[in-house]
Amino acid sequence: MTDSIFKKLAAATVGTALIFSLGETMPALAAALTYNFSNDDKTLTGTFSFEPAAAADDQEVTIAEGLKISASYGGQSYTEADDPLASVFTDFSGTIFNQAGLGLYFTPSAFNVYRENFINLNDSTAAGVQNVTYTSVPEPSLMLGLSVFGLSLFLGKKIASSRLSSTKS
Repeated sequence: MTDSIFKKLAAATVGTALIFSLGETMPALAAALTYNFSNDDKTLTGTFSFEPAAAADDQEVTIAEGLKISASYGGQSYTEADDPLASVFTDFSGTIFNQAGLGLYFTPSAFNVYRENFINLNDSTAAGVQNVTYTSVPEPSLMLGLSVFGLSLFLGKKIASSRLSSTKS
Protein backbone atom coordinates (compact mmCIF):
# COMPACT_ATOMS: atom_id res chain seq x y z
CA MET A 1 0.00 0.00 0.00
CA THR A 2 2.89 2.33 0.79
CA ASP A 3 4.28 1.79 -2.72
CA SER A 4 0.99 2.98 -4.22
CA ILE A 5 1.01 6.17 -2.17
CA PHE A 6 4.62 6.88 -3.07
CA LYS A 7 3.86 6.33 -6.77
CA LYS A 8 0.98 8.81 -6.54
CA LEU A 9 3.16 11.30 -4.68
CA ALA A 10 5.93 10.91 -7.27
CA ALA A 11 3.46 11.43 -10.12
CA ALA A 12 2.04 14.53 -8.47
CA THR A 13 5.53 15.91 -7.83
CA VAL A 14 6.64 15.33 -11.42
CA GLY A 15 3.41 16.84 -12.75
CA THR A 16 3.77 19.91 -10.57
CA ALA A 17 7.43 20.35 -11.51
CA LEU A 18 6.55 20.01 -15.19
CA ILE A 19 3.80 22.64 -14.90
CA PHE A 20 6.14 25.11 -13.21
CA SER A 21 9.05 24.44 -15.58
CA LEU A 22 6.83 25.00 -18.62
CA GLY A 23 5.49 28.17 -17.03
CA GLU A 24 9.01 29.53 -16.68
CA THR A 25 9.98 28.83 -20.29
CA MET A 26 6.83 30.35 -21.78
CA PRO A 27 6.76 34.14 -22.04
CA ALA A 28 4.78 35.89 -19.34
CA LEU A 29 1.44 36.95 -20.74
CA ALA A 30 -1.28 38.71 -18.82
CA ALA A 31 -4.35 36.56 -18.66
CA ALA A 32 -7.42 38.06 -20.26
CA LEU A 33 -10.19 39.08 -17.91
CA THR A 34 -13.53 37.51 -18.78
CA TYR A 35 -16.97 38.51 -17.54
CA ASN A 36 -20.39 36.97 -18.03
CA PHE A 37 -23.32 39.37 -18.14
CA SER A 38 -27.10 39.10 -18.20
CA ASN A 39 -30.21 41.16 -17.66
CA ASP A 40 -32.68 40.49 -14.83
CA ASP A 41 -34.88 38.00 -16.71
CA LYS A 42 -31.90 36.35 -18.47
CA THR A 43 -33.26 37.08 -21.96
CA LEU A 44 -29.87 38.66 -22.63
CA THR A 45 -26.79 36.61 -21.80
CA GLY A 46 -23.24 37.07 -22.90
CA THR A 47 -19.54 37.18 -22.29
CA PHE A 48 -16.82 39.71 -22.94
CA SER A 49 -13.08 39.62 -22.42
CA PHE A 50 -10.09 41.94 -22.59
CA GLU A 51 -6.51 42.29 -21.43
CA PRO A 52 -6.24 44.13 -18.08
CA ALA A 53 -3.46 46.39 -19.43
CA ALA A 54 -6.00 47.97 -21.79
CA ALA A 55 -7.88 49.40 -18.78
CA ALA A 56 -4.81 50.67 -16.95
CA ASP A 57 -4.50 54.04 -18.67
CA ASP A 58 -8.06 55.40 -18.81
CA GLN A 59 -10.40 52.73 -17.38
CA GLU A 60 -12.03 52.21 -20.78
CA VAL A 61 -11.40 49.22 -23.04
CA THR A 62 -12.46 49.50 -26.68
CA ILE A 63 -12.65 47.06 -29.56
CA ALA A 64 -9.44 48.58 -30.94
CA GLU A 65 -7.79 47.64 -27.61
CA GLY A 66 -8.91 44.00 -27.89
CA LEU A 67 -12.43 43.91 -26.42
CA LYS A 68 -14.26 40.73 -27.53
CA ILE A 69 -18.04 40.42 -27.01
CA SER A 70 -20.43 37.53 -27.53
CA ALA A 71 -24.11 37.95 -26.61
CA SER A 72 -27.42 36.22 -27.23
CA TYR A 73 -30.78 38.01 -27.22
CA GLY A 74 -34.11 37.15 -28.82
CA GLY A 75 -32.68 34.04 -30.46
CA GLN A 76 -29.96 36.01 -32.21
CA SER A 77 -26.23 36.21 -31.59
CA TYR A 78 -24.34 39.47 -31.35
CA THR A 79 -20.62 40.25 -31.28
CA GLU A 80 -18.41 43.33 -31.19
CA ALA A 81 -18.95 43.53 -34.99
CA ASP A 82 -22.56 44.59 -34.30
CA ASP A 83 -21.38 47.73 -32.51
CA PRO A 84 -17.96 49.02 -33.57
CA LEU A 85 -18.09 51.65 -30.81
CA ALA A 86 -18.63 49.13 -27.98
CA SER A 87 -16.50 49.59 -24.88
CA VAL A 88 -16.17 48.53 -21.27
CA PHE A 89 -15.66 50.85 -18.30
CA THR A 90 -13.70 49.33 -15.41
CA ASP A 91 -11.51 50.38 -12.53
CA PHE A 92 -7.80 50.72 -13.39
CA SER A 93 -7.17 46.99 -12.77
CA GLY A 94 -9.98 45.86 -15.09
CA THR A 95 -12.41 45.00 -12.31
CA ILE A 96 -16.13 45.64 -12.67
CA PHE A 97 -18.22 46.10 -9.54
CA ASN A 98 -21.97 45.65 -10.00
CA GLN A 99 -24.07 48.80 -9.57
CA ALA A 100 -20.99 51.03 -9.45
CA GLY A 101 -21.42 52.77 -12.81
CA LEU A 102 -19.00 50.36 -14.46
CA GLY A 103 -19.63 47.84 -17.20
CA LEU A 104 -20.32 47.28 -20.87
CA TYR A 105 -21.50 49.90 -23.36
CA PHE A 106 -22.94 47.87 -26.25
CA THR A 107 -25.65 49.08 -28.63
CA PRO A 108 -26.58 46.67 -31.42
CA SER A 109 -29.89 47.25 -33.23
CA ALA A 110 -32.30 45.42 -30.86
CA PHE A 111 -31.09 46.52 -27.41
CA ASN A 112 -28.67 48.70 -25.48
CA VAL A 113 -26.46 47.72 -22.59
CA TYR A 114 -25.38 50.88 -20.87
CA ARG A 115 -23.19 49.83 -17.97
CA GLU A 116 -25.69 48.61 -15.37
CA ASN A 117 -28.82 49.06 -17.52
CA PHE A 118 -30.37 46.92 -20.25
CA ILE A 119 -32.82 48.66 -22.58
CA ASN A 120 -35.02 46.71 -24.99
CA LEU A 121 -35.38 49.10 -27.95
CA ASN A 122 -38.66 47.45 -29.00
CA ASP A 123 -40.36 47.91 -25.60
CA SER A 124 -40.85 51.47 -24.39
CA THR A 125 -42.53 50.40 -21.12
CA ALA A 126 -40.79 50.08 -17.79
CA ALA A 127 -40.46 46.33 -18.44
CA GLY A 128 -38.10 47.20 -21.28
CA VAL A 129 -35.50 48.51 -18.82
CA GLN A 130 -33.68 46.06 -16.53
CA ASN A 131 -30.50 45.77 -14.50
CA VAL A 132 -27.40 44.14 -15.94
CA THR A 133 -25.32 41.89 -13.69
CA TYR A 134 -21.64 41.10 -14.30
CA THR A 135 -19.87 37.99 -13.02
CA SER A 136 -16.11 37.51 -13.23
CA VAL A 137 -14.99 34.20 -14.78
CA PRO A 138 -11.92 32.71 -13.05
CA GLU A 139 -8.90 32.27 -15.30
CA PRO A 140 -7.83 28.69 -16.11
CA SER A 141 -4.40 29.05 -14.49
CA LEU A 142 -6.07 29.89 -11.18
CA MET A 143 -8.21 26.77 -11.47
CA LEU A 144 -5.11 24.69 -12.27
CA GLY A 145 -3.26 26.13 -9.28
CA LEU A 146 -6.16 25.40 -6.94
CA SER A 147 -6.39 21.84 -8.32
CA VAL A 148 -2.68 21.19 -7.71
CA PHE A 149 -2.98 22.64 -4.20
CA GLY A 150 -6.01 20.45 -3.45
CA LEU A 151 -4.23 17.36 -4.77
CA SER A 152 -1.20 18.06 -2.58
CA LEU A 153 -3.43 18.40 0.50
CA PHE A 154 -5.20 15.13 -0.37
CA LEU A 155 -1.93 13.25 -0.86
CA GLY A 156 -0.54 14.74 2.36
CA LYS A 157 -3.50 13.39 4.32
CA LYS A 158 -3.15 9.97 2.67
CA ILE A 159 0.55 9.78 3.58
CA ALA A 160 -0.11 10.89 7.15
CA SER A 161 -2.93 8.33 7.45
CA SER A 162 -0.69 5.61 6.05
CA ARG A 163 2.11 6.44 8.49
CA LEU A 164 -0.31 6.50 11.40
CA SER A 165 -1.76 3.10 10.52
CA SER A 166 1.73 1.56 10.03
CA THR A 167 2.88 2.79 13.48
CA LYS A 168 -0.19 1.21 15.13
CA SER A 169 0.63 -2.20 13.65
